[in-house]
Amino acid sequence: MSKSSSETLRQSILSGATAKLLNKVTTNRAVAPTPPQQDATTLVSKNVNDFTYYVRKGQRTEISEITEVLMKAFHPQSQPAFDSYIRRYKYNHLQMCFDAIDECDRGLYVACAVPKQQQSMGSTASMRGQSDEEVVGFCIVDGRTPDPSCKIEHLTQSTLASTSPRPYLSDLAVSPSHRRRGLGELLVKACEEWTRHRGYDKLYLKVDEKNASGMGLYCSMGYAKTVVPWSKTSSSKYFEPSVLMEKSLVATKVSSQQKSEVKREWLRNLWRRRDGTVAGYESTASPPPL
Repeated sequence: MSKSSSETLRQSILSGATAKLLNKVTTNRAVAPTPPQQDATTLVSKNVNDFTYYVRKGQRTEISEITEVLMKAFHPQSQPAFDSYIRRYKYNHLQMCFDAIDECDRGLYVACAVPKQQQSMGSTASMRGQSDEEVVGFCIVDGRTPDPSCKIEHLTQSTLASTSPRPYLSDLAVSPSHRRRGLGELLVKACEEWTRHRGYDKLYLKVDEKNASGMGLYCSMGYAKTVVPWSKTSSSKYFEPSVLMEKSLVATKVSSQQKSEVKREWLRNLWRRRDGTVAGYESTASPPPL
């Protein structure tokens, strides 16, 4: 066999082997099953009454649904003229949040409701996208680098009405027909987790001081009124009666010495009566957690 024939044969064998290998890889890719993956956008879920609720990241395609939730929650009986204006304002604001703020600087979360009948169709992740899924809650956390005017030491009563320290939680809304089911707490927890993941140690929010249910929710979750730089006695009749609140997201560790002191104080109080005499052991008393 001549040298040229050998070279031709070698090239033919290599070409055939390469084509066969590529065809095998393509076939394997086509038939290989997709490995199961955790739905990272579904954060928390719960079953209440006839619905399964879950919180996940909001999508830009859901702006109209989110706007409807905000209108039902904050303006349920608005006049037609005002309704049109405020609806358009909220819609445009949501567009700005999705488009103008980098995804790494904001977290937008929705609470969804799915009738329990669909549970037989699969997990929470598989229920997403079903026609019966309804967006019933919303919340946003703004984590952009704050301007100097947003810092606590630079806030005034007038600037607090138009700005807030960051990261800042806002627009917590739940449709009236789905309230009192823990959705507000789930949405706030989603924002807190986002804040921790971004490395912040505090989360701020504002709530109307006349909003008893809102104040109760935030206080029960560990939020407290922020110490503001202006005087407590200064007049605020020209400004919104909003309360600025904050929560530390840094876990505090209790030392063994502090635990021992708590236990000793509990034991002292256990046997002490108001008149100074020693009381007997109360069977209903329980020691503090150690």
